[in-house]
Amino acid sequence: MAKLYRRGKVWYGTLYHCRKRYRIRLGEDKLQAKTNLKDIEYRLSQKEPVFNLKTPLIKYKDEFLEYIRVRKAASTFHNYAIALKHLIAYLIEKHGVTFLGEVDIGMIDGYVSERLKNPSPAKKGSTVARSSVNTELKAIKRFFNRGVELGLLRNSPARKVKFLDTAQKNPRFFNEGEVKAILEGCEDRWVWEIYLTLHLTGLRIGELVNLEWSDVDFDALRLTIRVKSFWKPKGNVERDIPIHLSLYDLLQNKGKESNWVFTKADGKKVNIHSLESRFRNQLKKLGLQGATLHHWRHTFAVNFLRETGNMRALQLILGHKSIKTTQIYAHLTDQHLSELVNQLPVPKMDTNLDTALVLPGRGVVQVVENNDDEVVGDTGFEPVTSTV
Repeated sequence: MAKLYRRGKVWYGTLYHCRKRYRIRLGEDKLQAKTNLKDIEYRLSQKEPVFNLKTPLIKYKDEFLEYIRVRKAASTFHNYAIALKHLIAYLIEKHGVTFLGEVDIGMIDGYVSERLKNPSPAKKGSTVARSSVNTELKAIKRFFNRGVELGLLRNSPARKVKFLDTAQKNPRFFNEGEVKAILEGCEDRWVWEIYLTLHLTGLRIGELVNLEWSDVDFDALRLTIRVKSFWKPKGNVERDIPIHLSLYDLLQNKGKESNWVFTKADGKKVNIHSLESRFRNQLKKLGLQGATLHHWRHTFAVNFLRETGNMRALQLILGHKSIKTTQIYAHLTDQHLSELVNQLPVPKMDTNLDTALVLPGRGVVQVVENNDDEVVGDTGFEPVTSTV
């Protein structure tokens, strides 16, 4: 027989299963605690599989991250690890959680509220961005969904947690003058080659630094982004990217001193973090703000749409799974639309006030000037008034 009781603000349940006594943390909401306990009792009575009531939270976190490590890109694994580190620290410190099954939706909602108060690691004087919390929530939802898949949980406590509303910001991209200033400001040839390649291909920086000469097909004029034993592209999706003729000339004239297409001056592999730091310092000297190496990708996308208007082709080149992701660049080409509108012919505005005008449904009207600035109809009965 299960028993419900409270300690402090938290409700617990005790029950026996296979001659073992279990103590289950059921959360701070009494009604939800009763529901959960009855559900567990029913499943036991029907001899249905019951989730592991004693799955240690930290142990499961380590197993989950190992599962993610071999299936996702390194950057995704890094983001998952950070998100779960913050969540579990909060659960242990604020709620004393020990086991996976003790987590409820209220705890996760509380974590979200607390996270929004934390200082931002990127911007001094600011708190963590809502978009960053949403990124963490994606990892948290996957964390608990995996627990359901393994039979450790009946339902995910994060399933009804909603993502935060965020302001839709236009992607930052470089205009023609900024591109010219950045490229001309490069002090090292190898850095200039990387920036130009990003500008002409829309590659992610991780795709570029892991590009090998075996991925370059000079005959077909294409680069192939492929899954490798030491690195995986985003989404584990392979794709081909056409080689711009200017990039073709650049690659043909490069020395093949290593397997990597792009290397530092000493021939060693490019470190993304060092290159990103170098780029930020260069932008600071130029007085440009709010940009990273990834904004070369945005610049390529905007330029491509302006010149071609082919959204589907851009989706394939960028490797987006959904066309909706590609469509964020559509409204950034408004300047191109404005140029088209300005090509429309403009009617001459030199109409003689003494000429007779034919108005729809009104017949012929003689327009004359008078001293009172009134416009009078041809019969002189009533002034003609505007309908607008």
